[in-house]
Amino acid sequence: MGFKNASSFSRIPTAIQLHVAKHQRILRIILSVSPAQLKPHIKDCVVNEETLMIYVNSAVWASQLRFCSAQIQTAVNTQSKEKIKKIRVRVLAPDPFKAEKKSKKIIPSAENIESLRNNADTLSEGRLKNALLSLSNTLLKQNK
Repeated sequence: MGFKNASSFSRIPTAIQLHVAKHQRILRIILSVSPAQLKPHIKDCVVNEETLMIYVNSAVWASQLRFCSAQIQTAVNTQSKEKIKKIRVRVLAPDPFKAEKKSKKIIPSAENIESLRNNADTLSEGRLKNALLSLSNTLLKQNK
């Protein structure tokens, strides 16, 4: 299961909604002072007492974000009621590997396979004849 913002859950109590709204406001502040290339990688934030936790999607972007922590701290402290003294950047666990759906193989009809075999039979011995015969045999096996 991948990471979900708390706001994606429906029917949460009002106190929690207010808490989530506060974190969303702080996230907007963080995004407003972050460099453009970092913004897509900042996923969420949480304030716990005087510590601001910022979640990103990879270690590379976490290290880049740490360079901006002073300006983020100043912006959050001046634009919100929070008094942040420490910023921690955390990397979210990657989504589990999802195998791509196998595309359905399109195998020629039996008539087309037979046509390949007949064309191969008209050729004199050689690489092309052997390749066409091998291809027709493979297609016949897969068609069954």
